[in-house]
Amino acid sequence: MSPRVYRQSARANAVQDTERQIVDALIALLEERWFDEFTLDDIAAAAGTTRQTVIRRFGSKAGVLSAMAAQMDVSIRAQRWSTPAESVADIVALLTDDYERTGDILVRTLGQEARIPEFAAVLDRGRKGHREWIEDMFRAWLDKLDGQSRADRFAQLLAQTDVWTWHLLRRAQEHSAAETRRLMTQAIERLLREDGTN
Repeated sequence: MSPRVYRQSARANAVQDTERQIVDALIALLEERWFDEFTLDDIAAAAGTTRQTVIRRFGSKAGVLSAMAAQMDVSIRAQRWSTPAESVADIVALLTDDYERTGDILVRTLGQEARIPEFAAVLDRGRKGHREWIEDMFRAWLDKLDGQSRADRFAQLLAQTDVWTWHLLRRAQEHSAAETRRLMTQAIERLLREDGTN
């Protein structure tokens, strides 16, 4: 590798590192405060950089938010499609492992949706990804149904696997991660047995 190519590669890596630090700073701030309670300066300070760097990389707070959504989308997809899932228990394990990492920030983000217009695109992207995941993971059960029965079962699976369901069991009712996984698995298995598809 020539010195010039090496310098360009090092510079590109430094830019990526800075962008990752800025996004991580936003996530850390969102875990403690509402989106409209902190500024670009706060994000920059938490990332150990300057406001101008944040603007140069992302343009605005909404731009950092969009980058966070993209990063979370990649991470969630990598987690949820990481291993083959053949049973409901396998599927729920993939889901709850993901929620253990991202569930709290997702719930906090959802709690700001009505107040912060910029959150709509972020959350719509997440909902679309979740629907794709349900279609993929539960295809063997869903494809045995048709018409309204399939649509109803899909809607019920969306509700049973929603982050709010995890949050209710894990945080509000204070079940352990293992108990939450067991309870969600039982509920989904019971739902699927109604069709004789389990």
